[in-house]
Amino acid sequence: MREQAGFINPATTRARLMDVADVFSGVGVSREETVVRPGERLSVIGVRDLQDGAVAAREALDTVGFSSPSKALTYAVQADDVLVTGRGTLLKFGLVGDETTGAIASANIIVVRPGPDVMGGALFAVLSSEVFRPKIEVLRRGATTLLSLSPKDLAKLEINLPSRDEQKRIAALVKETQIAYRTALEAAEIRRTLARRLIDARLFGGNQNH
Repeated sequence: MREQAGFINPATTRARLMDVADVFSGVGVSREETVVRPGERLSVIGVRDLQDGAVAAREALDTVGFSSPSKALTYAVQADDVLVTGRGTLLKFGLVGDETTGAIASANIIVVRPGPDVMGGALFAVLSSEVFRPKIEVLRRGATTLLSLSPKDLAKLEINLPSRDEQKRIAALVKETQIAYRTALEAAEIRRTLARRLIDARLFGGNQNH
């Protein structure tokens, strides 16, 4: 919510992020290791897996071998975790759903795990908002376009959290919006595929060589 003339909604609570959530980076894994690294293979979340506020499902993620799976699982994400890109050219956010729960966050990802009094969807809405996003952008450092964000710096930022009831309403709206967006994309992809088939049929009839 935008603050005007120094006014803060009295229904909100002002706190540092570290006081209402756990903030930590994932485990270090290089892309080369996704193929050759031995051990039990686990799904790992990278920067490219954060798209349009969502996180790719486990089956769509790269897998990496871990010789000590129990240690790797300490970096496993949970439903309603908020993910932020720790390194990369773009600042991206993702809200973890059930389809991604249990995947391992890579070192390029910062996990913001909401505390017991915070709704993940509401926290996602705050951090990814056009009002708050510039505050995170200022913290990103780097000599090139590949910028980095420190979990410690992110954890020190102050945020305004609405009441629990308002958080629930915001979280529900975030989830509904994401579902509607994904449904629209899937429908558009189906229409495009059907259109291509129709065009091919009109161009080549039944004489297509596969």
